Amino acid sequence: MSIVIQAFGIMAVVSSLIIYRQKTRKRILSFKLLQDVCWFLHYFLLGAFSAAATSFLCISRSVMYYNNDKKIFASRLWLALYVTLYAVSAALTWSSIYSIFPALSSTLSSIGFWLKTPRHTKIVSICTSLCTLVYNINVSHSPAVYIGVSFTIISASSSIIREIIEKRKAAE
Repeated sequence: MSIVIQAFGIMAVVSSLIIYRQKTRKRILSFKLLQDVCWFLHYFLLGAFSAAATSFLCISRSVMYYNNDKKIFASRLWLALYVTLYAVSAALTWSSIYSIFPALSSTLSSIGFWLKTPRHTKIVSICTSLCTLVYNINVSHSPAVYIGVSFTIISASSSIIREIIEKRKAAE
């Protein structure tokens, strides 16, 4: 596997380590956009086109979510549109049953990043990581993805645990 391909995957992994340590939604979405660009390039260069197609849609979704404080981007119709586009993407790039997992992961991610509460976004990210893991095990076999999924689950989980501990300390 090319070093360049894995470098994009590693950059996505690094951004995933940073994403869930952010306390504001805007900062989470900024790092999510960077991550989406890196994953798109990684999957595209790997030839994992189902994942590349959904990653490309994730780039536009991240830009829209970042700006959803503007009236035009605040409609729930955007969420429905992206869920539909992910399904179409899976159908157009179908090569096996595993082609559904990038679309499922991105659909869950769309819901997670639509939510205004960072904690809910973190919880949903754990589910999306499991979908990504299934796809990677069966299709793309990328070491960067294995690392990224592991770090995302660890980062999101530890951030949630840290928040719970901080709330308990504040309540005492």
